[in-house]
Amino acid sequence: MRASHANGKDLAKEISLLKAQLEELTESMGGAGQSVVARGEEAVEETLKSARELIAKYGDTAKAIAKDTIDLKNKAADKIVEHAEARPITTLAAVVGIGFLAGWLCRRQ
Repeated sequence: MRASHANGKDLAKEISLLKAQLEELTESMGGAGQSVVARGEEAVEETLKSARELIAKYGDTAKAIAKDTIDLKNKAADKIVEHAEARPITTLAAVVGIGFLAGWLCRRQ
């Protein structure tokens, strides 16, 4: 009986030791989880800061490029309309030619 009693005490000690190790592990994981969250928050803040700096630096340039693109599109549309009004027969012939070419290319595939 003494052998089984000694084994029971050893088992109890091992269980206590395992509990202590699990508690330590849980505490360290909780700290690591908080650390990961803190690092994630820092990364998000850095990214937002960089984005704000980029917008501040190039925001006006992007707006100017967008405005120039819109102006160019409007000028091109005006020129096409002007050309179509000045030469309606030539415009019609070009449209018909483009239509035949597109139909021929689509039919080949």
